[in-house]
Amino acid sequence: MTDGTNGNNNGTGRIEALRERERQIRAAIAKETVKRKKREFKEFERLKNIIGGALLASAAEDTAFAEKLKERLATCAVVDSEKTFLRAKGWL
Repeated sequence: MTDGTNGNNNGTGRIEALRERERQIRAAIAKETVKRKKREFKEFERLKNIIGGALLASAAEDTAFAEKLKERLATCAVVDSEKTFLRAKGWL
């Protein structure tokens, strides 16, 4: 006789197997989410390095650009430690 339950207490075995599979899928999703976030963070850090380097190189070549950049930095640097660092480096 086949009733789709595999003889396990009215399907509880199948339900438990499905719950276990759900747990595994949720764990896999969580793992992939962490990997994606790490990759995005690394890419963002790389962008900051590339763009920051280009901005510094441009500022070294063009004093008008350097002044504009300093003005922008004054409004962007909101943390005291950032302001202190930029002042020490001559950017504020």
